[in-house]
Amino acid sequence: MSTTDDTTIDTAVDAAVTQLDNSAVTDAVETLAAEVQRLRAETQTLQNRVDDLEAERDDQAATINALETENRQLRDRVTDLERELEDRPDIEWAGPDPTDLAITSTEAGNTVKPYRAIRDRVETDTYELLEERVQRLEDGEADVVVRGEFDGDELPIERKIAERKAGGDLSANKARATLIFPKFGGHAETRGGSQLVLSSSDVRAILRETTDRSEWPNETIKRAMTWTAKLTSRRDEKREWDARDDENLLTLRRGRSGELELVADVDEYREYYAELEEAQQ
Repeated sequence: MSTTDDTTIDTAVDAAVTQLDNSAVTDAVETLAAEVQRLRAETQTLQNRVDDLEAERDDQAATINALETENRQLRDRVTDLERELEDRPDIEWAGPDPTDLAITSTEAGNTVKPYRAIRDRVETDTYELLEERVQRLEDGEADVVVRGEFDGDELPIERKIAERKAGGDLSANKARATLIFPKFGGHAETRGGSQLVLSSSDVRAILRETTDRSEWPNETIKRAMTWTAKLTSRRDEKREWDARDDENLLTLRRGRSGELELVADVDEYREYYAELEEAQQ
């Protein structure tokens, strides 16, 4: 074989080797490029997760700050309430006699008995007579009377009672209110020495006593109690009558057990009844 032939063969071999090397490099580069793309995608996913966690952390930090602020405010409120309680007078009541009520000033230490002070200003005979009248009322031995002549100071319920007795045409619930109100003192229970309370079950019992009907739905009882309270309003305008108005002689309330109640201040009720007794003399 000639030298020229050898050269041709070597050239061909070198070309083949070079082509083979370039093909391997290309494949390797493509593989690396694909791997880089995959890693970039994973990196972006991880970055998104990091961003989400950081945002969640910021939200939690804001929530914690808000709770800490609220907690500080509550602690400050508790401190203020504790200080207020410390500054309030001490009230003692051995009961059941109202004259046992004693109020002691926290700072000065002075003690007064307000009920006794008021009672001392009233003639004993007048006081005892009033007590006897109220006791008969609360024991159910007497009903509330209606003023014989109206002078503008009477309650709306008094006028409605007079209308019913005169044969007037009243709505059903107003008529029921005129049956409930006179029985209030005899059926109400004393609570805390300062309130008279008539529950919805007591109202149901009153209506059973005063009518020929034995079954009374809850909604009917509620409406009757609502009108009983509204008709004891001391406001001149009917549109201002509100069953839950504290200015009423009887106020509609929801008791702790969830039962509706008609509530009166003992002293206000006694004063009202004394006025009625005086008007009848």
